[in-house]
Amino acid sequence: MADQNASSGTHDDKPLRALAVGLGPIGVATTRLALSRRSLQVVGAVDLDPDKQGKDLAELVGSSESTGVTVERDLEAALARLKPDVVLLCTSSFMPAVREDLLRCCRAGIDVVSSCEELLYPALQHPELAAEIDAAARAGGATILGTGVNPGFVLDFIPVIASAVAYEVERVHGIRVVDAGRRRLPLQQKVGAGMSKDDFEAKAAAGKLGHIGMRESVALIGRALGLELDEVEQTVEPVIATEERRTPFLVIPAGNVAGIRNRGFGRRGGQTVVELDLQMYVGAPDPRDEIFLSGDPPVHLLFEGGIFGDSATAAIVVNSARQVVEARPGLVTILDVPPPRLAR
Repeated sequence: MADQNASSGTHDDKPLRALAVGLGPIGVATTRLALSRRSLQVVGAVDLDPDKQGKDLAELVGSSESTGVTVERDLEAALARLKPDVVLLCTSSFMPAVREDLLRCCRAGIDVVSSCEELLYPALQHPELAAEIDAAARAGGATILGTGVNPGFVLDFIPVIASAVAYEVERVHGIRVVDAGRRRLPLQQKVGAGMSKDDFEAKAAAGKLGHIGMRESVALIGRALGLELDEVEQTVEPVIATEERRTPFLVIPAGNVAGIRNRGFGRRGGQTVVELDLQMYVGAPDPRDEIFLSGDPPVHLLFEGGIFGDSATAAIVVNSARQVVEARPGLVTILDVPPPRLAR
């Protein structure tokens, strides 16, 4: 339960009791890292997959030693029996899909750190749902936070933190280039790698493809820097392979889709003041994360090679647990809690 006296800055150094919910690739990576930390004690795990239920966590995280934690199905029962301090929720990118689990945690008064992308800036696309979760969290004394590497760090939090050395910021431009061929199969599928252009465009139009969270990143920057955005939009287009490309999972013929280019724009008075450019496709050259702040003084940050998303997402979820437990109750954003840092 969130500390009602968090402003005192003090906390108990004993390990936080953590419940892992969702054991897909990101959930497994998050749980594996949590198991290795002295600051956390993984006391339970929940997943809806029958093939995972009843197994020791060790089988899923690749450990040769038993963890003593058996995967179960019923989140509500696990919350009541185990009474964790924090839930590490890695199940879905979309707020409607995590609503019930969040409300269960709120009723139990249990804090949550989630990798759900839409939770980064929850009121942007789901204002009514955000208000419902915020009210439930406040009533139950729980804190709910959505975070990750992108959204949650590279194209939003880093520009916000970089603005600390500026007198004024007039425009933000972020670039993230990711070679999707180095990432897990679900991500390659999410960016449409291997599809025909027609199939890509049909699924993109139905909202079944692409990166989630671009608009949230733009809106978060606008709020944090006081840019008073009056328009937030995005574009998603396929990147077409000019030659055959291969990954450990896929063969992409020339002429098929290698991935996506997803751009986000924040405008004020018709002028673009926030522009974010995500290029995520198999074979992308010069992977990097790059941030430009136009202002006084101008700021330029370059992460050569880019920040590897899968491991970084697991890390930031785990490294945010203490901050969330000490934060005020309610549905919060990364702007409302202290910056995360390495938690041993």
